Amino acid sequence: MRVIAIDIGSSFLKASVLDIEQGTILKKYKRPAPERIGEDRRFEVNAVEYVLFVRELVDECIRLYDTIQGIVLATQMHGYVYSPLPDVGNDVYVSWQDMRCLDERQDGQTYMAYLQQQFSHKRMQCCGVYIKPSMGCCNLYTTLAQNLQMPRNGRLYTIGSYIIYSLTGKNVCHPSNAAPLGLLNAKDLCWDQSLIRDLGFDEIEFPELTLQSYKACGVYQTNGQSIPVFPDYGDQQVSILGCMPQTGDGIVNIATGAQVVLVTDHFNPGDYEMRPYFEGKYLMTISNMPAGRNLDVLINFFSETAWRLTGQKLSNAETWYQINRDFQLGLRNMRVDINFYPTPQKLDGGTITGITHHNLHVDTILSAAFEDMAQTYYDNFKILAHNCPLNAIICAGGVSWRTPMLVRAIRERMGIPCKLSPIEDEVLAGLYRIALCCMGAIGSIDENPHRVLRN
Repeated sequence: MRVIAIDIGSSFLKASVLDIEQGTILKKYKRPAPERIGEDRRFEVNAVEYVLFVRELVDECIRLYDTIQGIVLATQMHGYVYSPLPDVGNDVYVSWQDMRCLDERQDGQTYMAYLQQQFSHKRMQCCGVYIKPSMGCCNLYTTLAQNLQMPRNGRLYTIGSYIIYSLTGKNVCHPSNAAPLGLLNAKDLCWDQSLIRDLGFDEIEFPELTLQSYKACGVYQTNGQSIPVFPDYGDQQVSILGCMPQTGDGIVNIATGAQVVLVTDHFNPGDYEMRPYFEGKYLMTISNMPAGRNLDVLINFFSETAWRLTGQKLSNAETWYQINRDFQLGLRNMRVDINFYPTPQKLDGGTITGITHHNLHVDTILSAAFEDMAQTYYDNFKILAHNCPLNAIICAGGVSWRTPMLVRAIRERMGIPCKLSPIEDEVLAGLYRIALCCMGAIGSIDENPHRVLRN
């Protein structure tokens, strides 16, 4: 029994052919994500490029293997595709990295500040998320406000439902991907119609929500085969599933973006987000944590400095390799505020302070950056776990696996056991567990925990 597992990420598009019975990977694919369109606060991507990747991939897999029993899909969250009707063929995906809601209105305040005034934390509690940069509803509101000629009766997609629609003709999305738009009643798992109306989105055609996580939402017809296509699962939820957390485990998921997370059985809003998980559970989540893209600001600076001084160009991976060869962890009173990207708490960038005549070195800058990241995770875990002490921390995501000194800094700051996730590609491990459910091999995500993907 073979399934194609696809991960539509921010940096890479990845896919694998999985043998469900054996728990093995038959073939892997990986390519860079489509290039960004737009400048300044705009972060758009040609949405059709995601669809082309999936179609080409699936068609190749069908040529290589006799039968494919299904397609399971995990995608980056918060972003959206808004397609004015009728479709014009040049749809763009507005990424979670888009910050257009920080543009100013005519009255001088930002669109985000205006929306925060209109939609308080109390008003948004049932959504499980709160008004912040990167949220789909904020950037869609800004887009329509800045483009008065744009039709208000278009069709809205998550990037996952856009792919599903292109394959099957059905615009269907999973609650885990709907919630980060900020328009879902996460407690009752339905679109929040009053919020949609108050934002002026009431003429927009929304995706159909599927509450059956393991039931196919459409069929892709290609090369004489009919392949079931399962819902678009949020990449965070799939990644957490791939970590196989135990009760009392906290997860810090560090990739291009990052979150700190606890799994809970109850919808209990607070100073964090309550994101739908699987089978009635939720992820207590604090996002906009410092992550790989924050570290890349420093790495890009180091790489540029080397190029300007030596004429030698190094990729980020090569720069990390050189740094890790003899890296020494040590602060020497330097402090780095690594919030180089705007967050709801800090919009004006990060800083490096405490520089003296003898401590300005690559190792001290990165050590201080790691310490700042670890402290941020610690502070936010205290918010999540105020009534439930943590037993251990699972460090997930590619940055955790590639940056052992960061994991060490987290362990030392947290003061409890800290371990890496079972395999580096947690999303793929999670998609395997989901595929087991979709194929009927297990009855729930917690059943037969020994059935895990082998590297």
